Amino acid sequence: MANDTVNLTEMSDVSAILRLFEEHHVAPTFDPVPYLSRLAELLETETENYLKMDPDPFDDRNPSRNPNCSFGHMLKIIFKKEIFMQKLVGDYLRDTYWTRLGISTRDSRELNTAAARLVLDLMPGLEVSVVFQDTEGLINRLFSWAEKGPEPLQSYATGLLAAAMELQDLAANFRELNAHLAPLMLKRLWEIQKRCAEEKKNDELGKIKRFSKFSSDQPSTSSKTPKNTASSKSRASSSSKVPKDEDAELMPGPEPADGASDKGKLPKNNKAKKFQGRIKGSKERKSGNASLNGSAMNDSSNSSWAEMESYVIGTYQMHPLTDSTRQILILRYLTPMGEYQELLVHMFEQKALDLILNYIDFDETQDSRLSFEALKYLGALLCHKKFAIEFIHHQGLHRLLEIPRPSIAATGVAMCLYYIAYCEDAMERVCLLPDHVIQELVRYALWLLECSHESGRCHATMFFGTSFQFRIILEQFDAQDGLRRLYNMISTLSILSMEDASDLLDDDESHAARQTVRHVCAALKRYFEIHLAGKVEHLQRIRVREMGGSPHPSTPPYKAIKLNADQIIDLITTAQELLPFRASWSPVNEFVSLGGIPLLLQVIAISYLWNFTGRAETVRSALDVLAVCSVSFRVQMLFCDRIQIPDDANAVGINILLGAAEGDIVADPEVQRAALCVLIHCVCAPVHRVGGSVGRFNGSAKRRSVASRTSEEVLNQVWECVRSHNGIMVLMDLLSVKTPITDADSIRALACKALLGLARSENARQIMGKLPLFTSGQLQVLMREPVLQDKRQEHVKFQKFGLELLEQVSGRIKSNVNEFELSLAKIHKADVVAQTRIQFNEKQLLQLIHQHLLSKNMVESASILMKEAGLPPLPLKQASSNFPPYRATGNTPSTPSRTGRVNSQGAVALPSTPVAVPSTSTPTQQMGIIKVNLSSRRLRPGMPSPGPQPGVNSQHRALQKVTNWDSPTTMNKSLGAANVSTGETSRGVSLDAIVTEYLMNQHALCKTPMVTCPQFDLFQPHKCPDAKSKNTAPANFALRVQKRAIHPRFGGLDGARMDRKLVYSRFRPVRTFRNDSETFTCCAFSPCEQFLMIGNQTGELKLYNVNTAVEEATYQCHENYLFNIEPNWTGDLLLTSGMYRPPYSCLWAVGDFFDMKYSFEEEEYVEFSKTVQDKIVGTKGETATVYDVATGKKLLSLTPTTSNNYSKNRATFHPSDELILSDGVLWDAVSGTQIHKFDKLNQSLSGTFHPNGLEIISSSEVWDIRTYHLLRTVPTLDQCQVTFSASGDVIYAVHLEEESREEPMYDSSFKTLDAGDYSSIATIDVKRCIYGLCSNKYDTQIAVVENSREFNTPSESIVRLYDVGRLRDDEDVGSEVEEEEGDDDGGASENSDDDLEMLDELVNGGGDEDGIDVDIDSSDSSDDGQFGDSDDDDDDDDDDSNSYFGSSDEFDEELFSLNADSNSSGSSST
Repeated sequence: MANDTVNLTEMSDVSAILRLFEEHHVAPTFDPVPYLSRLAELLETETENYLKMDPDPFDDRNPSRNPNCSFGHMLKIIFKKEIFMQKLVGDYLRDTYWTRLGISTRDSRELNTAAARLVLDLMPGLEVSVVFQDTEGLINRLFSWAEKGPEPLQSYATGLLAAAMELQDLAANFRELNAHLAPLMLKRLWEIQKRCAEEKKNDELGKIKRFSKFSSDQPSTSSKTPKNTASSKSRASSSSKVPKDEDAELMPGPEPADGASDKGKLPKNNKAKKFQGRIKGSKERKSGNASLNGSAMNDSSNSSWAEMESYVIGTYQMHPLTDSTRQILILRYLTPMGEYQELLVHMFEQKALDLILNYIDFDETQDSRLSFEALKYLGALLCHKKFAIEFIHHQGLHRLLEIPRPSIAATGVAMCLYYIAYCEDAMERVCLLPDHVIQELVRYALWLLECSHESGRCHATMFFGTSFQFRIILEQFDAQDGLRRLYNMISTLSILSMEDASDLLDDDESHAARQTVRHVCAALKRYFEIHLAGKVEHLQRIRVREMGGSPHPSTPPYKAIKLNADQIIDLITTAQELLPFRASWSPVNEFVSLGGIPLLLQVIAISYLWNFTGRAETVRSALDVLAVCSVSFRVQMLFCDRIQIPDDANAVGINILLGAAEGDIVADPEVQRAALCVLIHCVCAPVHRVGGSVGRFNGSAKRRSVASRTSEEVLNQVWECVRSHNGIMVLMDLLSVKTPITDADSIRALACKALLGLARSENARQIMGKLPLFTSGQLQVLMREPVLQDKRQEHVKFQKFGLELLEQVSGRIKSNVNEFELSLAKIHKADVVAQTRIQFNEKQLLQLIHQHLLSKNMVESASILMKEAGLPPLPLKQASSNFPPYRATGNTPSTPSRTGRVNSQGAVALPSTPVAVPSTSTPTQQMGIIKVNLSSRRLRPGMPSPGPQPGVNSQHRALQKVTNWDSPTTMNKSLGAANVSTGETSRGVSLDAIVTEYLMNQHALCKTPMVTCPQFDLFQPHKCPDAKSKNTAPANFALRVQKRAIHPRFGGLDGARMDRKLVYSRFRPVRTFRNDSETFTCCAFSPCEQFLMIGNQTGELKLYNVNTAVEEATYQCHENYLFNIEPNWTGDLLLTSGMYRPPYSCLWAVGDFFDMKYSFEEEEYVEFSKTVQDKIVGTKGETATVYDVATGKKLLSLTPTTSNNYSKNRATFHPSDELILSDGVLWDAVSGTQIHKFDKLNQSLSGTFHPNGLEIISSSEVWDIRTYHLLRTVPTLDQCQVTFSASGDVIYAVHLEEESREEPMYDSSFKTLDAGDYSSIATIDVKRCIYGLCSNKYDTQIAVVENSREFNTPSESIVRLYDVGRLRDDEDVGSEVEEEEGDDDGGASENSDDDLEMLDELVNGGGDEDGIDVDIDSSDSSDDGQFGDSDDDDDDDDDDSNSYFGSSDEFDEELFSLNADSNSSGSSST
């Protein structure tokens, strides 16, 4: 074994040592101590080298993460040996190891010491939770060794306990043992310090090497001792810096008098002189460090670094164990204990504060690592407010500022400063210190912002972010150019670089950089918010003085300024009102000059690619900074400028803000609210600000253009920028947001407020006024109730902004505040009514039915009902009512009564009930209340209340309707007078009265009510027909044809429209084209109308004969999915577009041969020009390219400056070929100039030109080309592909939903609309998904590509040919059945458009077509009146439309059926 020991001493390869261990450890007499000791020596050597690299002392990650670290490489090798690690942790740390092996003569302490030493050396790379898992016996042994074990086992056990107690679960399980051990450890530290002080006094000065570079009084010599570092070094100039009696105060024990309290009793002047002396000495040491660095670099002297090493990185020696290392291990154990409140009493009893103050006295310890561990312990204790206050009271801050820099101890100071700033009471006492102390504190913290350790920079940043709320710190920060240093922390980061430098960073570096951005943004947020509070307070004091008042006292500089989110919003609003438009606000101006605004916008945009937990907080803080800075008009103009981000070179600041508000950057409601607040401050700013109406000219031309802007011009620029970057669409989408449910109401309120500010722009207001949100009452629906009932306060804000927005868009200005409050009250009232659950007594309802049966002389039925329901008999006298009928007073002017006429239309006369219609006078013609009153007779003043009359049944009462046109005030007075004169009046309640009042309320809602009405239908809502001109064409087709002789050409006004609605609501399927092997995708008629060209998913183009349905030819155009076919007018050229593989589009020459003429490799979609088909426009993303048909050369390339990014953009020519529309941008087709960008109000469709050349249809929006205004919105066309008929007067619309997963979802119906007024004609359901639709040039036939709902099922893929304007009869059904069965005889159907055949079909009708449903729009069904109905009256013909569709017989389900809604309302009049 001795030979093995010698061999191990000479071995330096860890792998070889472990290999020997694996070979010999199974022997019964194997001694592992030499192996463990040799491995510990090698690890300690590498640990020393690793610490010389000056790693971040707070970085507890595995050193093996650094590929160039040999220490980490060694740890990896050891951890891979599982047998060795199990033996080390599980066996060698047992105090009964040799006893268990049967060797009782050996003591296990030596083995335990070696094992504990090695485990402690391995701790930087060990997973602590795994090492101490299910090892309760080990923890108990460690506690025992740490308390009573011999050295060095005692210290090693303390170090292992320190690592174990970092786990909160373990610390909680051993709370009692920790409470017992912590005071012992503090006493042990005092003992070590006392012994070191005695040794230092007894040592001769000649045996101690002086660090002359750190002393300014006398030269020193150097000598090393194996003892404690603190005891082996002393300062020669201590007597010259502090009084001599201070030596006794530096190292006090627990028993003597409190030296620290004596210091606290020193006069302030002595304290200041003493602190100045310490600062001076610290500066001298710093200069000494610089000279040492210079000598080390110039002379390459090892002694220079040896002298400076303990001051910069400290010493750490595990074997032989020094006093310095013992103290370090004890402090590591006490650090996690310092956070527990129950142990705080022991800290005060053992004077832990004095102990720490001694350790951080660098002139005494001269060991940076020992001071750093003491500072970590101090940071844990500073979490307690009482201790933090005591620390400040004992001049602890002065000691912190004396620690030299650079050093790892200075990094510990950064953490302590952050914990001090976190305690508000302690920070208030700091702010009361002399100015030079505050100045030195800020200077020290600013230096930490630029130190080498990442943790020090982060702690310093968090210190400023927390302490900015104290104005004295903020002023010193500005005085020392702190904003620039804070800005430089993120401006120099690689992750924000526009180059690819960020790709070279590893995960750890990227994460550290992102954390830096997070802390800096939080500090900037607090910095600008406190500046804002001070600025607004200053402006308000000026305003109060100008008004002759006395301002409120300001917050003292040493008191914290606390602001919540609502207060900050109010401060920003106040600043925009009071701050002069061109006033110079130094914090914002300096930040703008540094480039901070674009940098923060870059942070927001780039954070989309980040993935770490603080991303939402980072973006929110950056947005809050921008919100405060938006008070300045320069910042608002910067929002409208381009921002350089990696993915988009044309991004604008407003675009980034809108993306954040929409949730595209970070899906966090707090971020969305912050972004909306920034937008609100921009678009809701005052139009006329103080000093913003007159321009100022100075400087260069570029600066003059900015300085000369007025506040109104800047605001208009912001409005246009928000609108042009689709702000209206984004904000309107946010109005209907429902998730997350807890934040939806607040997001709605903020979005509505932003729209309210944007609505002050005339262009934006014009667009909003045409949107369904306002025209269809969608906003009122959203305002009815909140998303979450608990958020009613937020919903009230939404209602308030919504009402103001409605008034702004409609142009109506509220007359007074009461009207607005009344409207808000009505909303709340309607909300309450809507939520009310109506309950009533069912027996009372049965009693009314019983009474009604008696009134109809159905006595037997009434008695059966009474018997079965158990109804009590009705009293002869009805209960009196508190509301008698209105009685006109004598001084009220009267008008002729309308009671008789109204009663004739609204009352249902009872067969046996006499109707009394007295002549009543109606007061002033004001809008009042319509009510139904039942009374046997009118009461006169002075007449008694009527009782039961002999011979008159109480049920036989007169039904009388009284129409009251009084105002509410007049009515109340009249009612009061009636009550006084007549008392209570009997009032009967009957089922007739309830039904009559119900029908009367319906009739009151009619736009043009009629006096004479037919019988009301209780099962259908009532509506009087609308008024129409005498020259209006009849709704009935036969009458319309008859009137053509009088009113050519269409029989009167709207005759052409009615004809179109009649024709384009009927489609007869006449031919089916099949292919069992492929799926059809698109189709087009040939110019000669003899062939139908059909594309499929394999890229083939098939030609079918229209008359015979025979496949004539097949051409392979693309390799995959052909989705567009367009022939030219002459038929000699053909454009095709495919997907997935280039070339995406091709131009083919059609003649004797089918040849490719040109290929467009990158163009995703192509089409011909309209007037002269000599050009082709192609689409690739947002770029449109124009090609010459003859040569194939590129003529123009059109890329918008600001892209709308429509997902289905298709560039198209204007009917005159003078304009091109691409990606929502209008271009000049000749010069390639961008003319106008239309607002984006949908995500998919860019738009197409109307054949009239005056309008653009983009999804549901219709734009005017002449004024660029939004003309209207057509909800029927929402997300629909639009195809015009050849004549251009009818629109075929096929709905294509948003893409989901990999394949798009298609609708199973197409719609027809009148292209003149965009009214809906019909919706035709074909029961299959529609992939494409085309019309021939005569508008007599259409072809529809119909596929099954399951993709890639060729057997269900067909192209159906329809005749337009024709219905099918029984013979057509039979022929269609044959086609469905595959028995195609090749015969063509008759496609005659003869009027006689049309009339014959209208008269005779046809059988229902299986497989097709036609839903005619209810508002337009009046165009299709019954042919045989010749009366020209205003009555509703409810069943007129039934004769259009013939009988209701059904045939095969796979065929088509034609059904119509026979219950369309208002079918007799248009």
